[in-house]
Amino acid sequence: MIVNDGKATDKACVLIADKLRSRDIDCFGFVPFSVCDVLNPKLLPDGIQSVIMIAVPYDVGGYDSDGVSKYAHVFDYHLLFSELFRSLIPDLESAFPGEKFYGFSDHSPINEKKAASKAGLGRIGRNSLLIHPVYGSYIFIGAILTSMRIECEPLDVSYCLDCGECVNACPGHAIRVSGGIDPDLCLSAVSQRRHLTPPLLELLKKNHIAWGCDVCQSVCPLNRGAKNSSVPFFCGSRHGNFTSSEVSSYSDDEFRKYAFSWRGRKRIVENLKNLEESDHSDPGKEEKSGI
Repeated sequence: MIVNDGKATDKACVLIADKLRSRDIDCFGFVPFSVCDVLNPKLLPDGIQSVIMIAVPYDVGGYDSDGVSKYAHVFDYHLLFSELFRSLIPDLESAFPGEKFYGFSDHSPINEKKAASKAGLGRIGRNSLLIHPVYGSYIFIGAILTSMRIECEPLDVSYCLDCGECVNACPGHAIRVSGGIDPDLCLSAVSQRRHLTPPLLELLKKNHIAWGCDVCQSVCPLNRGAKNSSVPFFCGSRHGNFTSSEVSSYSDDEFRKYAFSWRGRKRIVENLKNLEESDHSDPGKEEKSGI
């Protein structure tokens, strides 16, 4: 069990923990809402007092060199959190009458990474990712905001080793020395743009990128020895090598299961073709890229 409870002392935490574990969620922690940074007040429900932070590891290992990031080789994590919240929140509201619970993932009213660090779920890297002590940065983050007061002591936000490995290795030179990412330079962000010019497609081809980029994670010393995920949702959905012809043949329902679907089919198919053309012209290019 990987539980970091931010020094939670409330008896309610025990019941909440049991309900999370019964749904294959082992990484979670608690933090007072008062110490969370609000990023989007429009999404914030009234009367929030506490936050339950959740980290779900997704790296199941055994990936091929198709240029698609690890996180997109399994089903979209938004589907996992939607399913989790649909089951868990009514259960929590039944267990704690009169209290309200609201689930968020990705589009959240709070800074999820800082809240997760304060809840004891890891440290924040210079590449802006949360790095869990067991699963590394190969995790997805979710949050449950609640009106219930949960007695817990927040931890201080902790940061990485500041070794500079990710800064030096980033193929787009997108990681700022002071921390954070320049989205105009990040090749993961570039690969997800709606429209790509020939020079940008050539840049992706040169770095063997079809969707997303894992370079900053692969060189991070805190990711060495990271444990693979055992979450059934991801273990049961791992996909091998993506090809443009296969993705083109997916039904709409099949396509929507993957994280790259949000940008539409044309983008991922064009990016895969971009690499396939490169591989056909130079069979050794994939190995030379080192990515």
